[in-house]
Amino acid sequence: MPAKRIAEIRDWDLELECEGLYSARLPYHNFQHVQTVLGAAGQLLDHCEREGLQVDAQVVYYALLLHDAGYHESHLALGYASKEAYSAVLARQVLSARRVPDAVISRVEQAIMATLRDGQCHGAEDAVVRMADLSGIGADYAEFLRNTINIRAEVALMTNTPLTPWAEWCAGTQKVLSDYLSGEVNLTADFDRARPGNFFARGQANLERLVREPEPV
Repeated sequence: MPAKRIAEIRDWDLELECEGLYSARLPYHNFQHVQTVLGAAGQLLDHCEREGLQVDAQVVYYALLLHDAGYHESHLALGYASKEAYSAVLARQVLSARRVPDAVISRVEQAIMATLRDGQCHGAEDAVVRMADLSGIGADYAEFLRNTINIRAEVALMTNTPLTPWAEWCAGTQKVLSDYLSGEVNLTADFDRARPGNFFARGQANLERLVREPEPV
C-alpha cells in the first residue's frame, strides 16, 4: 500500500546525502528550501487524504528531496536543457544506488519535471510536488517577500552581476509567477479558482502588492 504521509517514511541518511547536492551559498535554492517544501507537501497530503485523493507520499518525498539538486551548477555546461532535467538525472543516480525500483524512479523524474515553469502534471503526485514547490507564492506576504528578496540576491550571485533594480525585478517576478499561476491544478479545494481565498487568489494578491509597494529597507 502506498505511503500516505512523509513523516512516516523520512530517511535521514538519504536526506544527508541529498543535502550534499545543494549549495548553502544560495540564498533560496538551498536545502532549507527542500525542508520548507516538504512541510508544505505534508500539509497538502493531509488535505488530499481528507478529500479522498490517493497520493503516493514516497514519490512526493523523493521528488522534493531532489527537485533542485545541483541547482548551483551550470546545467547548460553539463549538457542539460534545464535545471529540472539535471536534477532528475541526479535523482535517478541517487535512488538507483539505493535500489529504488525503476518504476518509482521514473515517477520521481516525472514529478521533478512537473516543476518546470511550463511543467505538466500527469498525476496527483506531480501536482503535489509542483504546488508544494510553489507554496511560497500563496503564503503570507512576509514569506512571499522574503523569498522574492532571496531569489533576487541568488540571481545576482549566480550571474556575478549587480542586483536588478527593484522595480524591474518586481515586474519580471510578476510576469514569471503569473505563468506559474495560470494553469489548472486538479488537486484539493484550495486550488479551485471559484473558492474564495484560494491559492491562486492569494498568489495574485501577493504579486499585486509586490509591484505596488516600495523596495523594503
